[in-house]
Amino acid sequence: MKTKIFLCASLMLGLSLASCNDDDNYFISTDPVIDQSSVTTGSSDVTANSATLHGTVEGLADKSAAFYSVGFYYGEDQNSLTNRVDGVLDKNVVTATVDGLETGKTYYYQVFVSLKGQVSFQGEVKSFVTTSATVVTDNVQTVDFASATMGGAVTEAPEGATVGVVISADPDVEKVRAGLIVPAAEQAAAFSVEKSGFVPGTKYYYAAYLDLGAGVIYGDVKEFTTDAKTFDADADFVDLGLSVKWAKSNLGAKSESDFGGLFGFGDLSGVNTSYLPEDYASGDIYRTKQDLAWNVTGGVGTLPSYQDYEELFAKCTAEWTEVEGVAGYRLTGPNGNSIFLPAAGTRTVSDISSQGTAGYYATGSVNNGDFYYAYQFSLSNRARASLPVYQAAAVRAISTARNIPFDKTKLYGKWYMENGQDGKLHVFEGPFTQFGVTDNWNTITNNHPNVEQQIGWEMGTNSGWIGYTYGKDYGYMEFLEDGTVSIHRIAEDGTVTDETGHYTIDEKNVVLNIDIDILCGNTWLANKSGSLKILALDNDGLRIAIPDGDYGYAVNYYSERKREFDDAIPVNFQCVGGDWNGEWGAICDRIDAEKLEGKHTVTYNGTVNGAMVFNIDFQNLVAKYPTAIVYINDIRCDGKSIKFDANRFFYGDIEDNGNYRIELFNIWGKGQQGGKVVESPFSAATNLESEPAFQVSSELEIDYTINLSPAYYTPGLITINPSWGGDWTGPNDGSFTVVVDENSKITASKKDFVITLNSTDHADGSIMTFINTEQLYKDFPGTHMTLTSLELDGNAVTGWDSAKVLNSDDGDKHRLELWNTYGITASSGCAFGTPVQSGGEMKIVELGFSNSMSVGFSVDRLFPVVEW
Repeated sequence: MKTKIFLCASLMLGLSLASCNDDDNYFISTDPVIDQSSVTTGSSDVTANSATLHGTVEGLADKSAAFYSVGFYYGEDQNSLTNRVDGVLDKNVVTATVDGLETGKTYYYQVFVSLKGQVSFQGEVKSFVTTSATVVTDNVQTVDFASATMGGAVTEAPEGATVGVVISADPDVEKVRAGLIVPAAEQAAAFSVEKSGFVPGTKYYYAAYLDLGAGVIYGDVKEFTTDAKTFDADADFVDLGLSVKWAKSNLGAKSESDFGGLFGFGDLSGVNTSYLPEDYASGDIYRTKQDLAWNVTGGVGTLPSYQDYEELFAKCTAEWTEVEGVAGYRLTGPNGNSIFLPAAGTRTVSDISSQGTAGYYATGSVNNGDFYYAYQFSLSNRARASLPVYQAAAVRAISTARNIPFDKTKLYGKWYMENGQDGKLHVFEGPFTQFGVTDNWNTITNNHPNVEQQIGWEMGTNSGWIGYTYGKDYGYMEFLEDGTVSIHRIAEDGTVTDETGHYTIDEKNVVLNIDIDILCGNTWLANKSGSLKILALDNDGLRIAIPDGDYGYAVNYYSERKREFDDAIPVNFQCVGGDWNGEWGAICDRIDAEKLEGKHTVTYNGTVNGAMVFNIDFQNLVAKYPTAIVYINDIRCDGKSIKFDANRFFYGDIEDNGNYRIELFNIWGKGQQGGKVVESPFSAATNLESEPAFQVSSELEIDYTINLSPAYYTPGLITINPSWGGDWTGPNDGSFTVVVDENSKITASKKDFVITLNSTDHADGSIMTFINTEQLYKDFPGTHMTLTSLELDGNAVTGWDSAKVLNSDDGDKHRLELWNTYGITASSGCAFGTPVQSGGEMKIVELGFSNSMSVGFSVDRLFPVVEW
């Protein structure tokens, strides 16, 4: 019989057994039963002498109670919870009661779970205060489609305590207690709060609370449902003369000046306080169940894109003003109609900031997984922004039906089939889409209903049966303004033909009349010339319909403009101060591929009060150019260059997403421990939650260099005798380039060198001995090398003064000077001996040798160390 040994680690990983007899194999599952994230310390219910404690442990619902034990550690010292009380786990909730406590005392507690007594996890430490105070939740007093008045009553509340309500869309008691905090204006025996920004036709759960400072007491959970509201495409939306209509007010608002609700990405309630990305949407949400505007308006409206906001501010007259005491932008369209966007601020968990000074408005577009695009504005700034999915923003709906006019000038230029020939899709989901034969410009571009036919099949990239090989380059077609069309056609077998034809446009019906076949792969569809409907056209994409009986197949194209745009590198800028104000993420530049190499400047107009999050992301740079490096040359705050230590920045693909990031200061980044930046790049300070030394009043400018293929540098040993004999190139020990290392630092690919010069011409000493590296000073003027060893004729030289071995330059060259009669060591003194006159130069006899000189040195850093 086999001996079976089970490691305690298998308790954490989970054990799966399958046996028919004692000699069968056992299989250990690699799926964890639980981990640290499964355990959360919850709330407490207290009396004068007892407390009922709550927590959650997820992942044990199907496990026997013999497998685990749960409960709480507690005590009077938050760093020493020496008492334990066992609890009961029911539906993931741990509950235990502690009796015999002292009245009016603060206690600390944390939930725990132990698996077979071998592996344990604990939640965070929380506190409570034993008290005879009580709080009762009142029934909702008033409620309509966007607001409600709630309240409660307290007894024996101590001075300084605060009251209010917590709100959730989840009925679970712990979820309600962890919900959105809405404090009352003042403490009173009976209090009420009015909260707006709710979603119509939605059920909410709330409880009154009494916050004692070291603990919180809650009343019972009660509920209410907001009134339903019907949205009308004409009554509730304004035609500004743009491509879409805009809603008159924010969602959750009752007038144009109301802030309305603040919603995380995909949040349908406005009260989600989670900061976990998995509690929000992770992809584009337009016209889905997570599109708040789409759901609330019954499909009449949808979330805008950032392009919609850019059109709004570009084509409207924008006036910063106040409506009923609320600041924001009055936007007046080309037709004279207007809307007002209040500066509704933003919310993280329950903390609302910038309300009345800045607006943050959500779109339906995700940006790199845990971020989404928004539009941000203030009196001095307005731009696209990138927000964490948990950061809540206001929502202003747009109409789903659009009014985009056909503009034939956008047709002029080169067009390529959307066939993945360059390894990616630019605009559409593949080269062909199936529509109804009655579809046209209005039904496809402007989303007008097609009553006769409702067909829309995105055929993707696996529908080669219609006549194409995905990934193949079929050439391009170019429409010229004079009515000429040129088609560079590449057949399936690679044969190339160039054709020229003519075309006209029926602008009223949006029809292309063309006398040669359009570019369309090798499709068997017959009607490839003549009168063809244009279903969509903008700067990026083109759809031309080929009719086939009851169906219409659109051939999808992307423009040369779009290709060039996609090949460019977007620069995403984040700079947020310790007050949480600033830029959370906006595309501030887009660098064309042919202009990447070299120096650039990014500019931010706004204020920053102490750096807290300060990153620059070059999107897809590492994915496209794996060896690229980017580094900062200069930082100017309000026109004045500031000191910074670039050695303390972090660089490269830090988030493993193909982007190149320069992390200048980030309390959640590589250089932090416990939410504090260990070494500030902007001062001598350490362990900072924000850097007060970094201040911007109006303008921040950053000069940086992009090097797509860093050069190789070859340090050479040069020593010149008093007769001016010697090799001015010198021997070397290989080369190094500049890389980002495993610690996200820019460094030399090879750091340690030992160079040996064999010669019989240097017995009389040296007038120059240095390590010479061409171009290094030009590219990295802050480079620092250190002499590590020196041997003359095989004998180690010791006792030299390292402070006199200096880094210098000669034009573009970097030099590590051991001695140079014309260099900086001539004035600072030589580390190896006393200079002796030799003709017109000064020589160092001690650097002479009969047969060999061997010099060891290291490349320590590429950026200067700042003296604060």
